[in-house]
Amino acid sequence: MLDGAVPEKVDEVWGFAVPTLSGGRRKWPEALRAMAVERIAAGEGIREIAEEIGANKSLVAIWVKNAQRKDSAPAFFEVVPPTEIKSSRKQSTAVGPDHAASTCRIRIGDADIAIPPGYPTDHLAEVLRAVRASQ
Repeated sequence: MLDGAVPEKVDEVWGFAVPTLSGGRRKWPEALRAMAVERIAAGEGIREIAEEIGANKSLVAIWVKNAQRKDSAPAFFEVVPPTEIKSSRKQSTAVGPDHAASTCRIRIGDADIAIPPGYPTDHLAEVLRAVRASQ
C-alpha cells in the first residue's frame, strides 16, 4: 500500500481487491465506490448495495453525496478581462464607463461578481468559495 500500512487481509468485492488494515478499516478502491454510486443512481437502494459489498450504509451514502457534489459543481469558471467587459456591454447608469473598464468580472453559475482593482485576494477567495458552495 502506498501509505506504508500492511493489510491484515484482502477481500475481493465485485472483482476489486479490498484490503482490511490492522485497525479493521477497509480501503475501498475508487472504481468500486464509483460503481456503487452508479448502481444507486440506476435505482438500487443504498442499503442493498451496502449489504452486498459488506460496507456500512452510512459510508455508502457519503459516497453518493460526494458524487452528487462533484456533479453539481460548475464545470468551469468564466473570467472576463476588463477589456471584454467594456466592449461587450453598453454604458450603464449604475456603473460609469471608467469603473467598468477597470473592473474584472467573474461568472459562476448564476452569480455575476464584479471585482474592483486592488480588491484583497484573500477576501475574493472567500467570496468565490461561498458562491461555489451555494451552487
